[in-house]
Amino acid sequence: MKTMVRRVYGLLVVLCIWASTAMGQSSGLVDEWPMGRVYLASGDSVSGKITYHRSEDLVRILKTDGSVVAYAPVAVRGFEAIDNEGRYRRVFVTQRWNFGNDYSDFLAPAFFEQIVIGNYGLLKRETMTRRDISRDPMYRNGYYRGGYYNPYGGYPMGGPMYVEQRLENFFVLLPNGKVKELRNVKKDLEMIYGKKSNVMKEYVRQNKLKYTSLPDLAKIVSYLGAISQPEVRTSSVDM
Repeated sequence: MKTMVRRVYGLLVVLCIWASTAMGQSSGLVDEWPMGRVYLASGDSVSGKITYHRSEDLVRILKTDGSVVAYAPVAVRGFEAIDNEGRYRRVFVTQRWNFGNDYSDFLAPAFFEQIVIGNYGLLKRETMTRRDISRDPMYRNGYYRGGYYNPYGGYPMGGPMYVEQRLENFFVLLPNGKVKELRNVKKDLEMIYGKKSNVMKEYVRQNKLKYTSLPDLAKIVSYLGAISQPEVRTSSVDM
C-alpha cells in the first residue's frame, strides 16, 4: 500500500514539474482570475490566483504564500474561478474525452467549462483560430486600403488579412458519462433528442430559442434533461 502511495505521489510530482515547464512555452490563449480554488484528485484543494492555459490544458495557482503550483487535468477533479468582486463564479471540471477522434476508443482527461448540470450536461472549451477578414463583405464589395480603391472585391491589395479569434466549442455530457462534441450544434442536438425530437423542437419554436445563443443553448439542454428519465446524473465539483 505504501509503495502504491509513493508511486501515485511521484506521478503527481512529475506532472507538476512538467506543467510548470510547459507554462514557459504557453500560447496566448490564457485566462486569469484573482481568486479561485483547484480541487485535486487526491481529495485536497489549493486556493489562490488562478491562471488557465487553455491551449496546454494546464491550470496554475499562485498561492497566498507566494509559491506557484501547476496541474494537468489528470491530477484535478475541477476548479472554480472567481472575479474581482466575488460575484461571478466559473466552474471547470475534468472529463475523459477522445479529443475529437471519433474513431478512437482512447479517452484522456481534459478540462471543460461547466455550463449546465443535469441528466444532460452542457460543456464548453475555447480554442484560438485565425480568420481571414479579407472575405468579409466590407472587404469584398470594394474599399479603400493604403490610399488605393479596390472596386472589384476579392482579396484586397496585399493579399489575405488574418486576425486571431477565440472559438467556442460546445459539448453534451450524456447520461452514460460520454462527452459528445457538437460540431454542428443544431444538427447534433437533434440527433441526441431521439424520441423526444418533436417535443424539443416545439419547445425551441415556442420559446423562440436560437442554437447560436449560449443562454438559449443552456435552456435547451436543461429542458432536455428535465423531460428525460433520470439515469446517471452528470457530476459536479463538490464545492
